[in-house]
Amino acid sequence: MVAGENLVDLPVTDDWGAGAYVTATVIRPMDVPAGQNPARALGLAHAAVDPGRRALSARFDMPATAEPRGALPVTLQIDGIAAGETAHATIAAVDLGILNLTGFAAPDPSGHYFGQRRLGMAMRDVYGRLIDGQNGQRGALRSGGDRTAPGGFAAPPPTEAPVAFFAGPLQAGPDGTVTARFDLPSFNGTVRLMAVAWSDSGVGQASAELLVRDPVVVAATLPRFLAPGDRSRLLLELTHTSGPAGDMALEVAADGITLDRAALPATVRLDAAGTARIAVPLTADAAGLHRIAVALITPDGRRLTKSLTLPVVANDPAIAQPDRFTLDPQSTFTFDANVFAGFRPGTGAATIAAGPVARLNVPGLLAALDRYPYGCTEQVTSRALPLLYLDEVARAMGLGTRDQLGQRIDESIERVLANQSRNGAFGLWRPGSGDLWLDAYVTDFLSRARAQGHAVPDVAFQGALDNLRNRVNAAPDFDRGGTGIAYALYVLAREGMASIADLRYYADVKGEAFATPLASAQIGAALAAYGDPERADRLFAQAQQQILRRPTAERRAWRADYGSYHRDSAAVLTLAAEAGSQAVDRDLVLARIRTSSRYLSTQEQVWTLLAAHALLRDTAATRLLVDGAPPDGPIVYAADAGTAFAPIEIRNIGTAPATVTLTRFGVPEPPEPSGGEGYFIERAYFTMDGAPADLSQPVATGTRLIAVLTVTPSVAAEARLMVNDPLPAGFEIDNPNLLSGGDIRALDWLDVETEVQASQFLADRFLAAIDWRTNRPFRLAYIVRAVAPGSYHHPAPLVEDMYRPAYRAIGETGRITVTE
Repeated sequence: MVAGENLVDLPVTDDWGAGAYVTATVIRPMDVPAGQNPARALGLAHAAVDPGRRALSARFDMPATAEPRGALPVTLQIDGIAAGETAHATIAAVDLGILNLTGFAAPDPSGHYFGQRRLGMAMRDVYGRLIDGQNGQRGALRSGGDRTAPGGFAAPPPTEAPVAFFAGPLQAGPDGTVTARFDLPSFNGTVRLMAVAWSDSGVGQASAELLVRDPVVVAATLPRFLAPGDRSRLLLELTHTSGPAGDMALEVAADGITLDRAALPATVRLDAAGTARIAVPLTADAAGLHRIAVALITPDGRRLTKSLTLPVVANDPAIAQPDRFTLDPQSTFTFDANVFAGFRPGTGAATIAAGPVARLNVPGLLAALDRYPYGCTEQVTSRALPLLYLDEVARAMGLGTRDQLGQRIDESIERVLANQSRNGAFGLWRPGSGDLWLDAYVTDFLSRARAQGHAVPDVAFQGALDNLRNRVNAAPDFDRGGTGIAYALYVLAREGMASIADLRYYADVKGEAFATPLASAQIGAALAAYGDPERADRLFAQAQQQILRRPTAERRAWRADYGSYHRDSAAVLTLAAEAGSQAVDRDLVLARIRTSSRYLSTQEQVWTLLAAHALLRDTAATRLLVDGAPPDGPIVYAADAGTAFAPIEIRNIGTAPATVTLTRFGVPEPPEPSGGEGYFIERAYFTMDGAPADLSQPVATGTRLIAVLTVTPSVAAEARLMVNDPLPAGFEIDNPNLLSGGDIRALDWLDVETEVQASQFLADRFLAAIDWRTNRPFRLAYIVRAVAPGSYHHPAPLVEDMYRPAYRAIGETGRITVTE
């Protein structure tokens, strides 16, 4: 701090008038003459009043209480607006309980901009002048917590509608009044109103709490979700707060839920300020999002209602079952509800395709990607990439309108960019670097999205390209491999940023060193983009030979490019068709693509779809009728077991057979038995003291247990594994920190694997991604608490190789009972 240096603007005292600010300059105490004003005695000098900067005074002008299930008018009064200026404001109304979860404080712009701050310390360095941040060298930058990228699994919806409203920006009237209106649900509790006001020369804020309640507060407690066949209870707590007391009629209605009417009284007597508690046993029927309506009629005739939502979900491992068959001339196939046979009610879904799109099962693969539950950077990219080209098929399947599909692509762009590091590279589960193939794959998606008109931030896209170029320039020589380099050069060539000399060097000198057919084809595609068809065709022919020379059985070795034989074949077809090369025998390579497999990785699905898009224009349509009329687009349909639909008839009126592909999704009935291919998974529970817990015996509410998952590979294999352990509805995860080591010192007897790539602790399941390259077993653990009395289905745990999903294992199902 230096004498004479301007530091901060401070509010002036009342002596100088409200609403103005001064600029303070530090001086030494010995420089303050005797008798000066207090500001100088505090070490401030040269106080200059700036009447142009003001504090706005804002307050809410409304009653302190309100009733639910109606309109809530909100009035904000702003004072201190300078002449000739217009003020604006935003207003939020949020349940205080939600805010208390994170200790959220009301916004305070006046304090932020003009509040007193203690002296701080800052550090500066000149590394940015010494080291080029874009030099492409590998490094590690880590900050913040271990946040997992969000996946496709969504938490069950809340049983009651949350109160969280926002309005603005709103313009104040000439008298400084701002009004808003919020429609309150059947909510009882405290709502915090928060406002931020501003004008050209000032800011202000207001906060107030509003009590929202009925004369009789109806509180309801339900499990967060149930499985079909679960038995639990609806706990109603009725509290009298005002108005007439006495006998009150009680009504409860539900759909998809069976209530024990014998435990439900027709009337309830409430004394003044009294409370009554009623437990209503219930049983979940079919899967679906079900409603429970509660109504209480007070002695003066007021009807107080509460609407509850109870999800009933089947969290057992689901399967995909594709079936391809031939529709003979003059034959008909009917697509109706019989396609859901063999699946648990309410869980089935199906797609059907006929004609050209059926050959590679386009709708089935699109639906599988749409249902894919996990969400690393590669998987988010793979779910969005086909929508760039197959939006017509996606719309025909009901996956969304054109605008909705475009929004999904834009959201995917945002999600993958959230995992981009400062050097332009991408991490699989969080910002990271070092995975060149992943960098190229994401940049390929961003390049294709930009070409289709989607907005990709220039800085982020240029950073991604610079990272690829730097990595290629710094790449070491190789005798076998080059998958990341080939993909990076292909993407750079798409953008006109590759060096033709580099492409010719890798084609002429290192061509036979590329380890995969996809890498060879990517160099060929890059050369074709630069107008060198001779070298391009040689590389495409080499890629085909690599496909044909491969053995039938694929080794379970680690692949840095997330690939498989199937993926490579589909990708070679795609690139050759896009480049217009005839060096690849399409029928020969197409025969290597196994679209009838029950288990395909996201890479296999996305490149098969891209191959279908590239080949569709070369395939003649078969003469088919849909419900007696010629189709006006691709013959693709999708249906869900939870939604009624009219049967669809597909008839072949031609002279040649037509291909039809039916793909069914859902939880099989009966469930798949325990066991699997390549792995074993076992789930056990222990008490907090380390003793085995027997869940065949009832568990008391509030009991904490340790869930331990043991995964044992049957042979030595290298894989990116996902462990998925669904919870029974009566349990909730109690301590997410155990896996990451938060409590491991107290429970070191577990011998738990903590080096996981990502983990998620959801309301209905535990997820962990782990890279495992040995045949040693490993353990994962987390703590649960019994929270809701009842009898619950316990779905089986699942472990699967995300990029060879045929290698998977299912554990044992069970049933638990939670008592009071």
